[in-house]
Amino acid sequence: MRKIILLLLLLISVHTSWVWADNIKFGIFPSNDPAKLIRVMDVLGNYLQETTGEQLEMIVTRDYDELLERLKNHSLDFAWINTLNYIRAKAALPSIRYVTTYVEKNTSTGTIRPYYQSYIVTLADNSISTMEQARNTRFAFTDPGSTSGYAYPKRLLHDMGIEPAEYFKKVFFLKRHDRVAQALFSGAIDVGAMSDGTYYTNQTQDGKQLTILAQSAPIPLDAIVANTHLAKEKVELYRRVLTAMPSNHAFCQAMQSIIGWPAAGFTSRNDAFYDSARTALQ
Repeated sequence: MRKIILLLLLLISVHTSWVWADNIKFGIFPSNDPAKLIRVMDVLGNYLQETTGEQLEMIVTRDYDELLERLKNHSLDFAWINTLNYIRAKAALPSIRYVTTYVEKNTSTGTIRPYYQSYIVTLADNSISTMEQARNTRFAFTDPGSTSGYAYPKRLLHDMGIEPAEYFKKVFFLKRHDRVAQALFSGAIDVGAMSDGTYYTNQTQDGKQLTILAQSAPIPLDAIVANTHLAKEKVELYRRVLTAMPSNHAFCQAMQSIIGWPAAGFTSRNDAFYDSARTALQ
């Protein structure tokens, strides 16, 4: 029976540390409610186990930093890593190997693509309809390690001549994209940054609606990476089975129904695919 580790708990701060030495350890960063992530990662783990014949542990790390640290200390074999931290990881650990890129179905066109966007949003029924009107309001990012919840929106603001700490009355870091949406609906903040997937999943709540104030250029989607200690043949095996996943697979359906991400599987690009993000985040 495949075992699952949940390293981030919502109500208690207990860090679990069980180890099964014979299993492949596959980590993911906590972009959303970790209980939901475990449910969808369970489906992905089942798929990988069935197609590779190997036992897997699916691990949700406490935060982005822990995911990177686990790659460094080799306590992860594979990792699902967001764009910003993929770039950071490759700079710090050049020998980690790109495997695949996660892809989504565009909600407007229906096309499958390896890109998404970052949005700066507010409630549609308040008095803010431009970034100029957002001056002296309460603003929230997600996490400093987030691509679409921090790095790209901060670049957007920079290009508008906005220094967040000076422009907004208060700046919060709420750790997760869904928490930014919840804070907007509850009135705890006035403006926030989130991924386009979070926006479309949480666009309306209790008669209230979110609206977009600014949006980023296309961002390469998350990467799956292999740690340096894995044999080339094993890396190729996982690349093959991930890219062979059909766009209507149970994992993609679970991502849509549980997380709200319009998952469509994985594609094989290369490290250079992320050069546009390197330039944008330079």
